Amino acid sequence: MKNFSQLNAQEAVALYRSMDLKAEAEEILNQNPNADLESVAWPWNREPRAWEHSSYAFGFIPESSSTETSLKIVEARNVSADESLKNTQVNISLDYFRAYEYPGRGKHRVLFKFNAKNYLTDSSEQDLSFNQIFSIQEGQNAPISGYPIFIGLNTGKQLMQFDVEIINVSNDNDDQLLDTMEKGVVKNGITLLGTLNPIIPILSEYATGITKLIAGRNRNREITAPKMGLYFDNIASHLKMARGVYIALQTSDPGSFDWSKWHYNRNFGTIQSLYGVHKELPFNYFAFSIS
Repeated sequence: MKNFSQLNAQEAVALYRSMDLKAEAEEILNQNPNADLESVAWPWNREPRAWEHSSYAFGFIPESSSTETSLKIVEARNVSADESLKNTQVNISLDYFRAYEYPGRGKHRVLFKFNAKNYLTDSSEQDLSFNQIFSIQEGQNAPISGYPIFIGLNTGKQLMQFDVEIINVSNDNDDQLLDTMEKGVVKNGITLLGTLNPIIPILSEYATGITKLIAGRNRNREITAPKMGLYFDNIASHLKMARGVYIALQTSDPGSFDWSKWHYNRNFGTIQSLYGVHKELPFNYFAFSIS
């Protein structure tokens, strides 16, 4: 499946019409009245929508015992790796999930898949998948806080790889399946404490299979699929493994996004601009924590 930024204007018009997004299709046509639509590349001669961005900026809020209301957000690549996390077990939780602007209007049903792979010292990799359905009103956050994804995840001593897929579900025929998922066994996170658990590969295959099924349906569309490696090295371009909150923000130009202009406000539980311009980040983003 192509993401939005890989489509030419003709493909985008056809896609948006199939998704019953007539206004978006007409806007592309109006911006290119005399052009060969096949030759017009993204963003099709207009400002891209928040869901069409293909790049990510990564921020980080370090773990802190401070009781201050305002917490600083730093560029995640500037964080040093926490060596004490090598060959140990960590918990991963989903702390925020914001649907600032998704295709369509009103309430969105969104499939969120979080895949983790570690590289263990003794032999193998461990590949685990978790997914969940969230109902989110346009411009708002999912009703979650510290939602468990993995409990007791082994870190190894090299890196951990996280792959995320976010799919906006617009096919009405999938409602019954999604209702079943919301009551299913993968709803409350995956506990990995202790020794090998034979049910874990089954849950992971289930999560991966459901994601492929939903993504392949007509009108359902992948919003984004960022891939992250958290390392224990000192390479400047790498994200590092540390205790705290990682913020993954969907944008067209991550190089120009300045995290120093934003902070986490504990009183409101939101990421806000330091100078009061925005009470919440005007982007699609999610944030997960490692503890």
